[in-house]
Amino acid sequence: MPRILMLLSLPLALILAGCGARGTPTPTVVPIPTPQAVYEQPTSIITPAAATVTPAAAGPDLALGRTVYDGKCASCHGEKGEGVPGKGKGVQGWTQSALEFNDLLRTGGKGALGNEHLYGPNQISPGGMNGLYAYVQSLLKK
Repeated sequence: MPRILMLLSLPLALILAGCGARGTPTPTVVPIPTPQAVYEQPTSIITPAAATVTPAAAGPDLALGRTVYDGKCASCHGEKGEGVPGKGKGVQGWTQSALEFNDLLRTGGKGALGNEHLYGPNQISPGGMNGLYAYVQSLLKK
């Protein structure tokens, strides 16, 4: 027990010794927290710079695009983009730009299409999105 009292009294003795020091006291600097940005709801974090999709001519991975399409789109939009009655419209003949396509799938059409069309980067990678866009565009050529 005396050892504990000795250990506890040491910091107190150091604090008291520091209080008796002469001279100009050093001011304590307290950082002021930076206010966080406030966003209006709903918000889209997709910006044209962040949503850059490689045009089909640059050679995106069509095999990856087909894999993404088969796993996320084909059950409602058809194996070849022809649409499925009662589930989803056909995607053949779409004339969207790559940026519009990316925005549609990243924001769910700004919420108009519901959560089933809301795919973040953890669900479809940027490379997967590039490939998916190119694959859907390739459906137009068949």
